[in-house]
Amino acid sequence: MNLISTNKLTVILLINLLQLSIIFAQDFHQTDSVKNRNFYQTDSIFSFRSQKGYFPSLIHNFGEQATAPFHFKAKQWIITGAAAGITAGLIIIDNDIDDWVTVQKDRHKWVNKASPFITEFGSNAGIFSVAGFGLLSAAFKNEKGVQTSLLASQAVITSGVWVQLIKHIACRERPFSAYINSHQKGGRWYEPFSQFDQDFVPKKPGSSFDAFPSGHTATAFSIATVFAMQYKDKPAVPIISYSAATLVGISRLTEHEHWASDVFFGAILGYLCGKQVVSHYNRYHNNLNQRHNISNVKSEWTLIQNNNQVGLLISW
Repeated sequence: MNLISTNKLTVILLINLLQLSIIFAQDFHQTDSVKNRNFYQTDSIFSFRSQKGYFPSLIHNFGEQATAPFHFKAKQWIITGAAAGITAGLIIIDNDIDDWVTVQKDRHKWVNKASPFITEFGSNAGIFSVAGFGLLSAAFKNEKGVQTSLLASQAVITSGVWVQLIKHIACRERPFSAYINSHQKGGRWYEPFSQFDQDFVPKKPGSSFDAFPSGHTATAFSIATVFAMQYKDKPAVPIISYSAATLVGISRLTEHEHWASDVFFGAILGYLCGKQVVSHYNRYHNNLNQRHNISNVKSEWTLIQNNNQVGLLISW
């Protein structure tokens, strides 16, 4: 994997933080009473016992994602089948897509320069941007910004674990490795967990086993989905988020690192993890607020008089 220089990384972070600061700057000036409280004292993200704690909620997210298929309804199974069908169709034409995409860097100078830069947003640059957004939000005491960065980090962690698990099971060869080693169109698929076979691995490079799915794309889409859902009231944010994630996916093709089916499956995986993380957070806090509101309701009674009649008004 090509690494960008320290100067380039600094430029990336400055540009990204400037763009993201527009989002929380708007929220900072809102008069919502929730934003006026000291969330450093009321938020228990560092708790290991409270369900609001970062690690308990992270563990819950893993469990909910792992058991999600057992709770699918008919519509969700149809969508899952469609995604699987598209992935299978892309696998069939992966080699043709790769032949067309990889030559674009030679044909267009701007693709050659932009692709290595963009692809880093599915790795270090994307992660550092989320961290920077969270730190700036904390400095300005913008609760929603801090929550968004924490949720994005959970989406990245969960999607990353599933990506690695599937990579070890799929054991698919990357495009550049296939062209050099196996010479098999679409890359060779080895037996599950082949990379742990000590008699077999020394003969093959690591790139022979970790193509499917694309981790960079999964990371980009997990972050994009969290921001898109958290700031859905600002139409530009979902558009920018998903467009940036899509460019990361395309860059994995132009960099000759992944097949189209790797990228598509990685995008789906990142999207699902991001959606689950935000959905769980919203469900839990909505239920928490409802219970809090109910507990604050006090019953009262009042004597009322209407002409010669006296009555008792009870409210609860």
